[in-house]
Amino acid sequence: MNETSPVDARYRLDPDWTWLATPAGVVLDGGALTFVRGMAPAEVFRTFDLDPDSARVMTAAQALADPVLSTAGFFEGPQWIRVAESGEWAVVVEYIQQKTHVDGIAGDLARNTDVVFIAANEDDPAVVSYLSHGDLVFTFTCGGGYDSRGGTHPHLFDDEMIDSGLIDFASDATIADSSIALMAILGRHLGLTVTPETVTGPLPTAYRRDRYAPLRPGGKLR
Repeated sequence: MNETSPVDARYRLDPDWTWLATPAGVVLDGGALTFVRGMAPAEVFRTFDLDPDSARVMTAAQALADPVLSTAGFFEGPQWIRVAESGEWAVVVEYIQQKTHVDGIAGDLARNTDVVFIAANEDDPAVVSYLSHGDLVFTFTCGGGYDSRGGTHPHLFDDEMIDSGLIDFASDATIADSSIALMAILGRHLGLTVTPETVTGPLPTAYRRDRYAPLRPGGKLR
């Protein structure tokens, strides 16, 4: 993180989120983190079209070295997630893949609760979205260099975004600094956080080889 960053240090150095810019951060290397309020891990697995009974408890290092999971690419190979719990939030960890975003699974997760996800593709800007009870409340592209605020309440976090420097779209703020700052803002508003030790530690991990088959309300396939 650049000490001369246009993003205010009170946000880009938030101790709850600076780990996003470390190897444990998952997102900035092309993955995703998804926070789901009040949902049991088994239900999270089912919403991702995964059998919760098939989940194995593994560390991140074990999962990334697994002979099956390690063959996964962004689109091809097994689709796999790890699920943690942090306070009242379930936390979905995706390496390389971003099915929460690409396959629209965040919308299925958010039918009856709140969901926040952050997803990025290596050097591409990171997308942060907040969904609640079927609505896309807020979304922003961190490091996009333009005004990407969207959703039903695009100005919901304007005070903090202005205070942090995120509204200065012409600045040279890095994706990492912008991502940390915005997650700090959402974390403070919504009470969400997760530690790197939780993300990298032993977690139930499950995969499937077929494409995502989303569920209708009531648990039936679309």
